[in-house]
Amino acid sequence: MNYSKKDIITGFVIILIIILGVYFYQNSKKQTIKTNKNTPVSVEYKKDFEDKFKLNMIDDSNTIELVDLTGGNSRGIASENEILVDADNPKDNYYYEAWLVDDNKTSSLGKLEMVKGGWLLKYSKNNLEAKKLIISLEKVDDGKIEKSILEGSFN
Repeated sequence: MNYSKKDIITGFVIILIIILGVYFYQNSKKQTIKTNKNTPVSVEYKKDFEDKFKLNMIDDSNTIELVDLTGGNSRGIASENEILVDADNPKDNYYYEAWLVDDNKTSSLGKLEMVKGGWLLKYSKNNLEAKKLIISLEKVDDGKIEKSILEGSFN
């Protein structure tokens, strides 16, 4: 078979369009996930976590849902005083850590503790200005986020 230059260029352009289409489709799905994290937590979602952890969360109108960034089944809920996470146990020598993030600074809130039902951290956000909360999977305690697992934003 003998292909002309025009056929080769046309084939190349079609393949390039397909690759770009797949790339933009995958990125648009990631953006959808990120925009949903600002949605306030529903009463049912909060009740589900309270039942799972066998405790009552402090009533706080600024309670947020933490969205799984890995495509897995982890989930979380956070108020300005406590964080509850439903996630698998990490591998040996790994742990979950909570972080508050603003435009210029990332501050560790500490390691989450295993409790009946999942992972818990009680903290005080009173004088912290950060708007984003990240739960990461860590191995080295170096003050840096290694792998973000869950994320949410306070309004």
